[in-house]
Amino acid sequence: MNKTWLVARREYTYNLRRPAFLFGAFGVPVITLVIMFIVFALIANNETDIEGLGQVGYVDEAGVLSAQTEKPDIYVEYDSIDAARTALDNTTIGAYFVVASDYLDSGEIQIYSDQSVPSALNDQIDDYLVANLGNAVDDKALLARIKDPVDMTVRVLDSGRTITSDAIFGLFMVPLIFALVFYISTQTTSSYLMGSVAEEKGSRMMEILITSITPLQLLVGKIIGLGLLGLTQLIIWLSAGVLVLTLGQNTSFLQGVIIPLDLALIALLYFILSFFFYAGIMAGIGVSAGSEQESRQIAGFLTLFSVIPFFFFGTFLTDPESPVLVILTLFPFTAPLTAILRMSLGVMPPVQLIASLLIMVVSAVVVILASARVFRWASLMYGKRATPRELWRVIRGANANQIATVMSSTEEQSA
Repeated sequence: MNKTWLVARREYTYNLRRPAFLFGAFGVPVITLVIMFIVFALIANNETDIEGLGQVGYVDEAGVLSAQTEKPDIYVEYDSIDAARTALDNTTIGAYFVVASDYLDSGEIQIYSDQSVPSALNDQIDDYLVANLGNAVDDKALLARIKDPVDMTVRVLDSGRTITSDAIFGLFMVPLIFALVFYISTQTTSSYLMGSVAEEKGSRMMEILITSITPLQLLVGKIIGLGLLGLTQLIIWLSAGVLVLTLGQNTSFLQGVIIPLDLALIALLYFILSFFFYAGIMAGIGVSAGSEQESRQIAGFLTLFSVIPFFFFGTFLTDPESPVLVILTLFPFTAPLTAILRMSLGVMPPVQLIASLLIMVVSAVVVILASARVFRWASLMYGKRATPRELWRVIRGANANQIATVMSSTEEQSA
């Protein structure tokens, strides 16, 4: 056991100081978040930048804007649609809208432009129309309510949180970012384990190591050390996220948006189980593949399963009890991300949560035991590529010496 902890401590301290890990653990999430922020900022700017259109013309065929109450400075009135169209063609204005003659019956407004029209223009036109239609209302309180009919807050029933309408977007984005960091942390540390095993086998360092330590002790030590490394990364990011959300409660975007303690604890539990599950798979791939490049190609294909939940993000919002999400919750490769997103955006039945965790526990134990057998058998197979049939026999517990003898006989016959 002392040797196992020596390996664990070495893996933890060595990888913690590696620039590649520091970049992957902290640089990649930061860059990802910055890119997401820039993209959303550009989208938001395009939807709110009315000034970018220049002047906006309008034709009032219904006569409801004759008073020009609270008329925006960029609005220009035209007597006819032809005049407004000519101004648009000459780029004198960037857009124009027409209040149809039957507006009071149909409520129809038509907007014309040669470019994309920001959604904020629709809101501005609505405000202009309401301000002028309100001239016929004598009650100031009623007029104020007409201009601002809704002051919406959202109460989340499962947590009792009250969220402003401005924070709804943040309520959806925080779980997505949280799940993304969870995914990066799990995949980064488990891939380091695979790379370490493949490198040590390729350089024949493993042959030296197992003269003083058993293959099982070496495998368990690596898993524990890199698991603690990934857990450190996740805790740091959770703490940073809690700090940002706490300091951001004064902003409308984040007001009421928090990371519940129960969600954080369950996420840590899922991380541990998920890491052991993926670490066992990665270690088995790293020690049995012919080269480190080949092992990364195989691992890259398998990890595609873990990102499947992101493709169903719309389903998380519209139908969290969908049979598809229930299946993903119980499937070991997708269970962690699916469970975290479901718990972040709504309520997941306790029975499904318990079943998912039990399946993850059983899957992690089975994978670790299978990987230990493969690791013990393949650790000294320098320069040899194991076939799926041989790996299956090893996992089933077939005699390793017998399999090695068969492989040697096959190689001699080929030679």
